[in-house]
Amino acid sequence: MKVYTVHTHPGDADPMENAILIHEGFNFWAFILSGLWALYHRLWAAFFSLLAVSLICNLLTYLFDGGPEMDFALALATGIGFGLIANDLRRKKLAAEGWKLVEIVAGADENAAEHRLFDRLRGHHTAQNTIQNTLQNAVPTALPGSIPTP
Repeated sequence: MKVYTVHTHPGDADPMENAILIHEGFNFWAFILSGLWALYHRLWAAFFSLLAVSLICNLLTYLFDGGPEMDFALALATGIGFGLIANDLRRKKLAAEGWKLVEIVAGADENAAEHRLFDRLRGHHTAQNTIQNTLQNAVPTALPGSIPTP
């Protein structure tokens, strides 16, 4: 099971219409295509940070005469590190834009998690409506030993 966080924008008429599910954990595409992934998600600071780290890695390879092995090792370490924090950076960006974390849901994939989320919401509203209807239709009865009121 994969775990997803659900983010909604409070200004939307139907917040769940534009809800965003973000996978918890390692992001494979951010690992493989770090800079492009950051640009696609408009994470400008992350993109420029990756660019700076890449330049520093190239400089270290040049200064220590590391060759292609050192260049590959540094690029691999950078990719793994970015893959580990990429989804957290995306959550932080959404929070800065006013999006709210409203739910955590699990599923085999994103579609299954989304279905589980909507089933949970539908069940919550149904249960809440049942409770409200029961309370509205309830007839007050006197407790044993209480004074009857006219």
